[in-house]
Amino acid sequence: MGRRGVHFPTSNEGAGVFRFLTGRGRVGRRFSPRFWEDDTALGRDKSLLLIVSKKWHVAKRLTQGLREQTDIPAVDYLFNEDQAHLPDMGGVENTVSKRERHRRAVIKLLFDQFGTNRLAFCLDSSALPLIQDFMAEKTDTRILMIETDFHQDYLRGHIARVGLAGASAQPDVVERLLPIVRRDLEYEANRLRDMEFPRFYTISPTAAPEANAAALAQAFDLEPEAALALAQIDHLFSD
Repeated sequence: MGRRGVHFPTSNEGAGVFRFLTGRGRVGRRFSPRFWEDDTALGRDKSLLLIVSKKWHVAKRLTQGLREQTDIPAVDYLFNEDQAHLPDMGGVENTVSKRERHRRAVIKLLFDQFGTNRLAFCLDSSALPLIQDFMAEKTDTRILMIETDFHQDYLRGHIARVGLAGASAQPDVVERLLPIVRRDLEYEANRLRDMEFPRFYTISPTAAPEANAAALAQAFDLEPEAALALAQIDHLFSD
């Protein structure tokens, strides 16, 4: 039979430990990282350099300059183009849909293939969900946005490329589309600016080479001379 009237000292340690452990679990820190975070996180020691441009030919002139003039591995429109100046990755590089579906795995594989902690690649300005996804990584992620002048001839070409109007479309139909498409493209760019991401840099066809060089130096951690050489690439912004 139990004894009556016996006092047992108590404390609130149990409740405190419970709150501590469950609180740690809510922020993903109980005992160890979750396995899916451990497998897919790119790592704090990595640097992602996102070159964002609606004009793909301009961004690809810059990545070519990075490959030729610096030691920064640079690929082109990784999630848009079949051929994006990729190394041999055992076939995964041949399918755009596969790259986007497994984008973190592809990026980690590129880091391994190049044997580096830095990687530059291009993204279209419409790819805001992808940009947000990469900016949420615990990496040193930077954005270099190439500002764009949307001339009439470029807009007509863009309308044809995206299939808004075919070769048989009447000229007046294309003319009515021009201001609509211009506003849409400008909205894409402004939406990206309005996100106010940290480490966000811009270069512009209307800026002096020295101003563009300063942005390139910050975005890519380049010496001033190397950054100026990139800013002065022949016809960098030309259509």
